[in-house]
Amino acid sequence: MVEAKHFKHVLAAVDDSELGQLALVNAIHQAQEDGSKLTILSVFEADQMNVFDYFSKEKNAAAREDVEQALERYRQVAVDAGVPNIETLLSEGEPGEVIVKDVIPSINPDMVVIGSHSQKGAEKYFGSQSSYVANNAPITVMIVR
Repeated sequence: MVEAKHFKHVLAAVDDSELGQLALVNAIHQAQEDGSKLTILSVFEADQMNVFDYFSKEKNAAAREDVEQALERYRQVAVDAGVPNIETLLSEGEPGEVIVKDVIPSINPDMVVIGSHSQKGAEKYFGSQSSYVANNAPITVMIVR
């Protein structure tokens, strides 16, 4: 019989959405099961801000600070769950591309956990971020629904 794969470094790509939080919980569980390092990533999407906020240094900085504070909350959840080796990472850009092209090559995880998002509007034609990661990442991808 084939043995289950044990992961040494789990990347949790999370945000404040319900599915993002579910991805975090599943990544924490996997890190506990395998005794692996956990990196918690949030991607700041400045292009999702309205044009007035985007060009306002104060509002842009405040939005970035919100993401940084959320990352600290996520780290604390992992600490409280007993995960001993945790790092957090804040990146900026299009999440799928940032995860596949920048984050995975730089930190070398062997698994990424990401929440699935229902496809609405343009996403159903161009694909979701989780779909992009699943189709392009060179490592195991867990998509949480």
